[in-house]
Amino acid sequence: MQRLLSGLIFSALALSATAPSQAAAPDVKMYRLDCGHMTLGDKTVFSDAGLYKGQSQDIVMSCYLIKHGEDWVLWDAGLPKKYLAGPVVEGTFKTRLDRTIVDQLGDLGLRADDIDYVAVSHAHFDHSGQVNDFPKATLIIQRSELEAMADTENATAHYMDAGLFSAHLAGNRRERVRVIDGDVDLFGDGTLKTIQTPGHTPGSMALLLKLGNAGYYVLSGDQWHFTENYRRQQVPTWNYDHHQTIGSGKKLDDVIAAHHATLVIQHEPADNRKLPTLPRFLD
Repeated sequence: MQRLLSGLIFSALALSATAPSQAAAPDVKMYRLDCGHMTLGDKTVFSDAGLYKGQSQDIVMSCYLIKHGEDWVLWDAGLPKKYLAGPVVEGTFKTRLDRTIVDQLGDLGLRADDIDYVAVSHAHFDHSGQVNDFPKATLIIQRSELEAMADTENATAHYMDAGLFSAHLAGNRRERVRVIDGDVDLFGDGTLKTIQTPGHTPGSMALLLKLGNAGYYVLSGDQWHFTENYRRQQVPTWNYDHHQTIGSGKKLDDVIAAHHATLVIQHEPADNRKLPTLPRFLD
């Protein structure tokens, strides 16, 4: 897998080009999917400054389905299906998955093969767990995240599992990967723009989404994990780089302010409760 990842980084350059910059913006809709739940029995690991001792917290794993004209884009891919047998207890974390993404797509009359793109904020298991269920979709991922996964020792140390991407990174599937660098207007029309936010992992990113009626939304990946964590700008103990995380937080705050965007902290239950439930959507 390491060899395949290394080859992919150099062979997929042609796929990293963005769409034409003058493209007309189509209608855009956003659906929120339930991609798991977790109870943090001890959330001290969410502050390298030593906060949260003796505290617990419930968080959610959320994925977002975006209809961009005729294209379907899945942003993040939730927990692996092994958590359907949950709750699964791992250390102080208790984790469960109630429904797969494919099952929820059925509520909209869609199948896995209808998804054109799967974009992952980063390669941790709770954001990439079901990527392999969409082998015909094009994977969108930051080059720096691929490079980090190609370094086996580094990937293991930072909880990144290349096996979650085997449907795209092995054999003849490698052409279904769009490698991007930094902030990229994915369709060239201003509606979906990746915001590179390294720190949590080397290739973490957020998504700036422009909706016709609801305005701008920021899906923040794992830049922050819950509201209090955001307000106090806390950095989890396992983040790749503390200073990069703080810098990325400021960058994302500037993007939010510039666009008067609504922030969605993807693990924050309160933020996700404000979004419509399937089959309803924001547009």
